Amino acid sequence: MLRFLSRRRRLLALVCALSVAGPAEAQDAISDFFGTIFGGRPSNAQRYRPRVARPPQIRPKARTAPHPRERRIVKENPARPPEAQGAADAVVPQAGDPASQQQVGSFVVAVIGDSEAAILGRGLEDAFSADRRVAILNKAQDDSGLVRDDFYDWRKGAQALLEGPQRVDVAVMQIGINDNQPLRQDAGRALEPLSKEFNEAYARRIEEISAFFRDKNVPLVWVGLPIMRNAALSKAALIFNDIARQNATAAGAHYVDLWEAFSDVNSVYKASGPDVNGAVVRLRSADGVHFSPAGARKAAYFVEPEIKRVLATLQATPPAQPEQPAAVSPDAPAQPAAPSETEPAVAAPQPPPVPTLVGKVLPLNDQALSPGGSLASLPPPANAVRAPGAPAKAGRADDFSWPAKDAPAPPK
Repeated sequence: MLRFLSRRRRLLALVCALSVAGPAEAQDAISDFFGTIFGGRPSNAQRYRPRVARPPQIRPKARTAPHPRERRIVKENPARPPEAQGAADAVVPQAGDPASQQQVGSFVVAVIGDSEAAILGRGLEDAFSADRRVAILNKAQDDSGLVRDDFYDWRKGAQALLEGPQRVDVAVMQIGINDNQPLRQDAGRALEPLSKEFNEAYARRIEEISAFFRDKNVPLVWVGLPIMRNAALSKAALIFNDIARQNATAAGAHYVDLWEAFSDVNSVYKASGPDVNGAVVRLRSADGVHFSPAGARKAAYFVEPEIKRVLATLQATPPAQPEQPAAVSPDAPAQPAAPSETEPAVAAPQPPPVPTLVGKVLPLNDQALSPGGSLASLPPPANAVRAPGAPAKAGRADDFSWPAKDAPAPPK
């Protein structure tokens, strides 16, 4: 009886607690009540055990070997002076290790010029990646030009390249993005950019560089500048291209124009355009001056034909090798003497001529005649031609009289 009253009191206390407490506290009260009847209830510390966060596992990245095409590019660039802040964000090929410099192909293409030429060299490397005979030698210098010869003199650099130990079969030059600045003369005065005196001095330097390669019998391909996003730079690039086209070609160089290839139909700058495969991609970098990787490959597409032409010429006419006399052993049998000049040498039989699949082209309206012949002709019969004004013979085709006359019966 006492146990029943005790449970009844607890039940009344539970009902009062539920009427006053919230939902969460009511749930805990119910759990405590049934826990006293059916067993103990796990504590909050046991139910909500905090999870210990594991530190993230950092796996080391696998080191990949450099691309074989990057090994073939030899980049030689001296340390940049702190005052040279030209194309700082240009995409320049990385220098190869000393082992890569020994893997030079049999046909060497030297790329010279500024940072734009260095990116063009990357495009040429992609263009000739399948031809192991061609090796791209990157001799471009960042922030250089034809105006600031105190920073880097390309006239001396071209002479050093041609007179150095490295063999060069063809040179590709692109320069001018850093030349829109005053040109300093020896007397200390500076020429205003794009003035008449500036253009004349600039033209002389282009002609001197081109003459160095002409005198050494090394073909030079002068690549023009593309259109720029900045209007002032674009105007200067257009003038530099005109000067290079006139003076470089006069000195024997071949000029390649890129202006229309990197502009739209209205000759307006466009950062994107069709690549060599026809897909519309980004061709220029964020600065509006340099090429993107796809743009460098497109620029190389217009330089490829001239390089392949020089390569085909050198492969067609290999240099003559002097014949070395064979060493004669004293125990060797005597060789027959060569025929003297008085004895006629027996000529080797000539192979028969190869028949051609295409014959002589003759006009369709030409009369077929045999060699030295003429067309056979017979004198016309006496009654074949009707004299003007004479009456037509009855029954003949030229008899248009009406009514028609009866034709005489043919003779039996």
